[in-house]
Amino acid sequence: MRKKKLVVANWKMNPATLPEARVLFARATRAGSRLENVQTVICPPFPYLGVFAHRGTTRVRLGAQDVFWQNSARVTGEVSPEQLADLGVSHVIVGHSERRALGESDEIVAKKAVAVLKEGMRPILCIGEKERDEDGRYFETLKNQIKGSLAGIRRSDFRELVIAYEPLWAIGKSARDACQPRDIRETEIFMRKTLTDLYDSETAQAPAILYGGSVEGENTAAILSEGGVGGLLVGHKSLDAEEFSAMLKEANTVA
Repeated sequence: MRKKKLVVANWKMNPATLPEARVLFARATRAGSRLENVQTVICPPFPYLGVFAHRGTTRVRLGAQDVFWQNSARVTGEVSPEQLADLGVSHVIVGHSERRALGESDEIVAKKAVAVLKEGMRPILCIGEKERDEDGRYFETLKNQIKGSLAGIRRSDFRELVIAYEPLWAIGKSARDACQPRDIRETEIFMRKTLTDLYDSETAQAPAILYGGSVEGENTAAILSEGGVGGLLVGHKSLDAEEFSAMLKEANTVA
């Protein structure tokens, strides 16, 4: 049976108004609902999550951009895993590079991932290097992030885990600045090898691996077909309804 591609739309702090968000959500949902080979996840900002609660379909799911690692904690301004689950959220981004830049550690990311799994949701755990040096030292960075960010996750939960590789140097640019498919493939192989060394070969094959970083319509097919990944984490282009719909259709055609 053909495995579905997972395409995640990370809206970040966009759009500015609720009417704009309603239009964007409707268009993405309409496009994604027509595709048999793609699972679409839409991650709006927190203020809009309640508006779109339980509005997903079997092919288009509601996601969240972050979460706190405890329920019922006395922490002003945070959102708990159980609150997200109650809204019908199925996927939660944890450890995004922009959160890590604000001081989020591997330990915190791991606690969030565990909390998300306990509530029956799927964590989209982000890792990525700041720069790709010629000596390959970035591999050690990725290895340490994987090891630290997966601490406490049971092997039985690995099939619900999603790992998103998002090199920081490629984020927010254009398709020509994205990581090349051959390099994405090399990194995917390294990530599986690291998981095998830490756990075992069966566990290493369980998580879906996505790529994020300047993904656009023109490089969608190449990244998915040649990059060896099971999907995409899409940032700014997910706010362009026409292009995002085209990306979903392109992903639907990749075997």
